[in-house]
Amino acid sequence: MPDGILTSPGDQLPIQSLLAARGGCIGEVEVADLMGLEDASIVRRWRNYRQIVSVRNEAGQWVCPIWQFAHKHKRVMLGIRDCLAELSFESEWEPLIFFLSRMDSLGGHSPLDSLRAGKIEAAIKAARQYSPRKNN
Repeated sequence: MPDGILTSPGDQLPIQSLLAARGGCIGEVEVADLMGLEDASIVRRWRNYRQIVSVRNEAGQWVCPIWQFAHKHKRVMLGIRDCLAELSFESEWEPLIFFLSRMDSLGGHSPLDSLRAGKIEAAIKAARQYSPRKNN
């Protein structure tokens, strides 16, 4: 269960501020370019099948936090898809909150920090145990 929960999904300002501090978001076309894909339809498919984190920006366009992509290897960061597969969520913001929230079970680190440190199994376990409903 997260300790440093960011906000409720309806309160996007603090989340967007945190996203900017973590590298910001890019659109689906930019993701396709970054990943060396032929077109953005692949990125849309990833979004539809919950294989990447994506949220709608203030203009209603789908954007993806850049922190989930391994630029050098042109792939989604190891563990992102595994964590998303374990999470049950109703709001598009819930996976974002999960990845950026500090958790006791991860030694006060976020799942994103754990993935960056190579602690993929720990992040997946945290995803299995995560329930945004417990945060209220």
